[in-house]
Amino acid sequence: MRMEARHIDDDREALSWALGSLYAGYAERLRAMRARKMLSAHSLAVLWIIMFIVSSAFNIGIALAARLRYQGVASAMGSLIAGFHYNRFVPLADAMPRGLLALMGLIVVLFTVALYLSLRRRPAAFGAFCCAAGLSLGAWLYELGIPAYVQAMSPQHLWRIGICFVLTAGVLRAAWLGGAAQGPPHRRLDRSGP
Repeated sequence: MRMEARHIDDDREALSWALGSLYAGYAERLRAMRARKMLSAHSLAVLWIIMFIVSSAFNIGIALAARLRYQGVASAMGSLIAGFHYNRFVPLADAMPRGLLALMGLIVVLFTVALYLSLRRRPAAFGAFCCAAGLSLGAWLYELGIPAYVQAMSPQHLWRIGICFVLTAGVLRAAWLGGAAQGPPHRRLDRSGP
């Protein structure tokens, strides 16, 4: 842009070119900064979805291991949970209806679909994640009604799960409000056609 400005003979045209170049440079810089900000928000969303996939798969894995009496597998997985006691977890696994286990499997699938859509930057990823998170919350609330669940889990663990759902609801609400504030994308009207 500087080189081209030097070859313009008229000072007013050179000044106009320089101002246009300055505007173009700043506009490009702002566009790059916005892209970086979106990338970091997208990366955070992907990590959040991965956290839910791992957590949901872990929950169904440990429940199935305890229900099928794979004590070694359940104990190894349980070592990741503070205060886990296999003998207290078996009654919980036995008390879980098969439908709840199937729902937990469906939740893992929905979170995986949300991850796939998010990596492809499809708008449906948000809806898929909301469905999976809503079903996950419903399953957890149902589990709270199982006395063996409350006995098997430490109060700190229950609080952590509750806080995670509250944080997720806050993030989803902010994302939804942010999307609503932006409004629908504007389209250019083609004046040449009918």
